[in-house]
Amino acid sequence: MKTTMLVVSACLALILGALPWVLTGCGGSDDTTTPTPMTTNSTPAPVEKTMTGVWHGSFSTGPTFVMDLTQHEDMLTGSYFYEGSGAAGSVTGQITSNNIQVTTVRDPGHIVSQWQGTVNEDRTASSGIWTNVEGASSSGTYSMNK
Repeated sequence: MKTTMLVVSACLALILGALPWVLTGCGGSDDTTTPTPMTTNSTPAPVEKTMTGVWHGSFSTGPTFVMDLTQHEDMLTGSYFYEGSGAAGSVTGQITSNNIQVTTVRDPGHIVSQWQGTVNEDRTASSGIWTNVEGASSSGTYSMNK
């Protein structure tokens, strides 16, 4: 009987000694590290820098204007409204790098103007010179913003 008690005591000691190890393995994780968020390989689409949009401007001579431009590749088209007289017309031209050349044809009076200027990288501001080449004789500077 002493032998049986000795064996039972030894087994009980072994079980009780191993119990903390068993419970630690079953109870979940003590890991306090934050999981790494999942990343994607996609990059945001670049913002297209274009002359397309409504531009509000003024002349060095005082009056204001509005141009509604559309850019397709390097070509510019659109409409033009001269707020000084209420006259309107068409716009054609092109953009090369940050340089623009535009022709406006305004009615009434069939006034044709040539514009040359520069535009910023973001395509939000432009300035330069204009010259009436038909229907009137004047010239000056302009600035406009989108």
